[in-house]
Amino acid sequence: MTQKLGILMISHHRRYKSQARSFAMARHLAQNGHRVSLIVTADVRKVGLVESDWDGVHVIETPDLLWGPLRSGWDWWNLISRILYLHQAKESYDLVHCFETRPATIYPALFYCRKHKLPLVTDWNDWWGRGGLINEVRPKWYRFFFGNIETYYEEAFRKQGAGLTVISSALGKRAAALGLPPERILHLPGGALPDYFQLKTKQACCEYSGLPVSAPILGFSSLDSHLDLEIVMQALAIVAKRYPAVKLIITGTPAKSILDLAKVHGVEGNLYLTGFLPYEELPWVLGCAEVFLLPLAEKISNLGRWPNKICDYISLGRPTISNPVGDIQTLFENYEIGLLARWDPEDFAEKIITLLEHPDLAARLGENARKLAVTVFDWKILIRQLEEFYYSLLSDQTSA
Repeated sequence: MTQKLGILMISHHRRYKSQARSFAMARHLAQNGHRVSLIVTADVRKVGLVESDWDGVHVIETPDLLWGPLRSGWDWWNLISRILYLHQAKESYDLVHCFETRPATIYPALFYCRKHKLPLVTDWNDWWGRGGLINEVRPKWYRFFFGNIETYYEEAFRKQGAGLTVISSALGKRAAALGLPPERILHLPGGALPDYFQLKTKQACCEYSGLPVSAPILGFSSLDSHLDLEIVMQALAIVAKRYPAVKLIITGTPAKSILDLAKVHGVEGNLYLTGFLPYEELPWVLGCAEVFLLPLAEKISNLGRWPNKICDYISLGRPTISNPVGDIQTLFENYEIGLLARWDPEDFAEKIITLLEHPDLAARLGENARKLAVTVFDWKILIRQLEEFYYSLLSDQTSA
């Protein structure tokens, strides 16, 4: 089966997260000739829908009455707006792919699939409930009132779909424990964009960004979740004793607690905080770094994660320091793209210093990383696996 498909994708993400997993899949499917519509949450709009075309994808932004982190798939006005839109939609599709299974995504998806007798695929891209990310990025009151609800919506609908895509092997195992047959689960990690995050010299990037090319520069990339950075600040304080001019780039807008950590460890002067960056600037700023950092404490949320930043790091051809947790441990053990450190500031700092003082090793690991981005993790390659999964599910439905 190789025909081009009509695919409806429904996501709780806001439009500003245009590099989210759903957008990446939608764009690459459209580039392969499929007709793709993607429903997302509007950034701030509270009434009315907006439709537009984005890189060949038909994007529908739906209103939401909530704000900030709560604007993430829980609003019933958003849910109703989506169902009303789909009730009168004239487009026809072959399947529906629902990203996470919160009320504003799963109920419109189930409505449309049942109405048109279409297969439903759900996507699981973070471990939220059962002690997962909800404990990391949500306040206590939210966990108290919504913890059980979050877990329910995360798990209850997985078996109702024809198939499931998971971002990590831990989520695949969790889905299997819920009773989903292995053949209905596709492990699809986050992908790389090596054509966009191209190899650039440190000198060119520093000239673009205004950073001193002579200083050792480290990098940590994030949009709005700066997790596990305490060990980085502790390690940075150790590195700064040997390299006082060392800089740590932190993208996005970190919480005040991160800045307080830097002050506690005396490294606030070693930080280069970019704030929110336009996406086109990200490769230039991150390209200033000689070594990237990916701290991962051993906890449930990290076991279930695939940190998408790793694909940006390897695309830029730089080595990474991380910790032996979840799929990242497997990645580093299978491919020489960086060094794994114990969850210990001194060991983390030692690994950073090793790469700063052995540029030949850093260059070799960086070359391996870039090759991996191009030959294994490029979205152009991963999207073929998703297409084959779709075709398999559709074939099963036809023969049933």
